[in-house]
Amino acid sequence: MPVTLSTSRQSRVALLALTGATAVSLAACGSSTETKPAPATSSGSAPTSSTPSASGKGRDWVKGLIDSVSGGTIQITAKSGPTTVDFTPATAISEITPAQLTDVTVGSCVWAHPDHADAPAGSPVNARRVQISAAVDGKCPGPAHPAGDKPHHQVPPHGQVASVAGNTITLNGTDAQGNPSSTTVNVTDTTKYTKKTAADAHVIAQGKCLVAHGTRDNSNALQANRIDVQDAVNGSCPEHGGKHHDR
Repeated sequence: MPVTLSTSRQSRVALLALTGATAVSLAACGSSTETKPAPATSSGSAPTSSTPSASGKGRDWVKGLIDSVSGGTIQITAKSGPTTVDFTPATAISEITPAQLTDVTVGSCVWAHPDHADAPAGSPVNARRVQISAAVDGKCPGPAHPAGDKPHHQVPPHGQVASVAGNTITLNGTDAQGNPSSTTVNVTDTTKYTKKTAADAHVIAQGKCLVAHGTRDNSNALQANRIDVQDAVNGSCPEHGGKHHDR
């Protein structure tokens, strides 16, 4: 004998069937979504690295008073705080000592720091500071910029001494385009002189001033390819020409 359902019960059965179908459909959609790879997200657990500064092409530099020296590691106090400088036997080390006008001779190399850093190129320079060094293979090295890189600051006049007449020094060098140029440097009784000579690691000592050029590593230590050392003055480091230290 056939079973007859009441109208209300038929409605409940239909509703349950519809609900079940909807649940199956949603489950299927959920399964489809979970099979997709989760998008990459930024989280604290992701590995990170400390990269060298943007000037990591050998243009990094530090200046400060030497606190200690241990092997190839130097600890200095810079304006920014304690800093580590590492050096190797390949690091070029120079010592800077006081000098005078008579040390400026024909054939030597000179960097002249003018009273006004924005003096027009090619015009006579009134020097407040002059640094002297010996020529290498008869030539004077220029500023060391990486290939294809341009200096971010004006480079002080520099070149090989062509003549010295009284308080006037004439330098032969090259201009920004690499063409031969001549610069007249005027000095006065207030001009300061220093002399730069090649040295070894023995000149790196506690209490001296250090300027190091190189590249910072991931620990922010400077891996130095060049170091200049000079005596402190009353416990402080004297002026050393800013970012474009003499070469």
